[in-house]
Amino acid sequence: MDLVLKNPFRVLGLPATSSARDIAKRISDLETFAEIGKAKSYPNDFPFFGELDRSIESIKDASRKIEQIEGRLFHSFFWFRSADSVDEIALESLSSGNTEEALSLWSKQLIKNGKKKYTWNLNRCVLNLLNASRIGLDVKKMDEALEDLGFVIDDYLEGSIQDVLGGNESSVNRKNLGRKVVDAVLEVVNSYGVDTYGKNAIRLVGSFWSFPLEASDYASSRIINPLIEEVNDAIKVSERLRENNDLEALKAKNRLDGVELIIKNLREVLDEEDIRFQSVANAYADEIRACAVLALNTFNNPKLAYMLIQWALSLPSFSRVKERIEENTEIIKGWVEDDENDEIYGAIVKKLKVDLYTLNQASSMLEGMKAELSKIRAKVGSTDKHYIKTSSACAHRILGFLIDSVNTAQDKFTTGRNFTELQSTISQATGLTKKLLLLDIDEETRARVDKNLETIEGLNRNVNVATAERTNSSSIFEVIPGWLWVVGGVFLLSMFGK
Repeated sequence: MDLVLKNPFRVLGLPATSSARDIAKRISDLETFAEIGKAKSYPNDFPFFGELDRSIESIKDASRKIEQIEGRLFHSFFWFRSADSVDEIALESLSSGNTEEALSLWSKQLIKNGKKKYTWNLNRCVLNLLNASRIGLDVKKMDEALEDLGFVIDDYLEGSIQDVLGGNESSVNRKNLGRKVVDAVLEVVNSYGVDTYGKNAIRLVGSFWSFPLEASDYASSRIINPLIEEVNDAIKVSERLRENNDLEALKAKNRLDGVELIIKNLREVLDEEDIRFQSVANAYADEIRACAVLALNTFNNPKLAYMLIQWALSLPSFSRVKERIEENTEIIKGWVEDDENDEIYGAIVKKLKVDLYTLNQASSMLEGMKAELSKIRAKVGSTDKHYIKTSSACAHRILGFLIDSVNTAQDKFTTGRNFTELQSTISQATGLTKKLLLLDIDEETRARVDKNLETIEGLNRNVNVATAERTNSSSIFEVIPGWLWVVGGVFLLSMFGK
């Protein structure tokens, strides 16, 4: 924490409220001592803070930093001041190396009711800045230090000007001073890496709440604007990749995922009503939506499109952009469902379209359908509506052919007298119809199969009776009454209306 440890007032061994005359005299004395190689120490050197460099170069550097009034005022915010007995006692504790005792004394006085001294806030701030940076960066102590520093700069700036500059320095640029303090703090925090407060010290935005409004706004812009620009740059890259119809890049999310964390962090530190956040969030989510549309329309890839649109849907978006994402989500979802259905039901649909010519072919088709339906059931479950509908369609397809086959066999028997063919057809049709009831079919289809099975079984029984009695008659027509064929045919054909 060079702001404190290498503070020009510490190098010169002076309190921050020293006059210009005192500062000039101390510089002269220290240069003289340095030239003859003698070390000089002062009460507030606080050796336990670390080594103190009082070489000629260090003295000249300290002199340069505070020779102008704004520099003197700026550096005064990062060194101790003594305004009363409380400060004196606390600084004595510091001289003894007892930092906790000094910190406790200033904190207790600030908690007490009554008139408060701004130097208590400032001194506590300086000590917390040091404590925050001893091992890594202590966010809690840093936030406490910035809270105190903000109060001093905002509420007690005039008191500081009076104490440090004699009160007659009207040329102090308060706006520049606040910005300089913000820049110094950001430099310190960022020197500890991006993990402490996030990228660009983004979570530090809220830590400047006690600063003057202009200074806190400046801190916010200084931190936020580069991150927004980084998101916008990523969007431009994605736009170029879309123009080139780069499918491989699209599968890799057009590199947009590299800045997703920035969007989340911005949402964390900015109010959702913040126009900056709404603008960049909308641009980001809408670009992802455009990628999803490209995946569907150009590459006919519903799964990739759905992944991208779901991603866009999970991100913050507003107004018309949010509506477009929701609309596109529903459209793409429908395509995905159709695509999934094609994948799951494609094989069975092909079987349903195959023409049937023989009962043996129908038997083979039914076995093939059962195998495919078993695979589908394993994926979607036995109660899935689409699965039940498909299984029922298979039953209708086979049953329709069986009805046609039996009616055709009856017609042939009437004209050709081929009893063996008739018997075989009815027997096979009976067995296959029974197998249809083993499928997972809806109630309407089951009722149709049951009714037709009843009719076919009736025909089968009569044919079996006729077969048994055939040996006692020279003509099958003497055994099977003519009305059987008419009634059987009517019942079977009536089932087509179901």
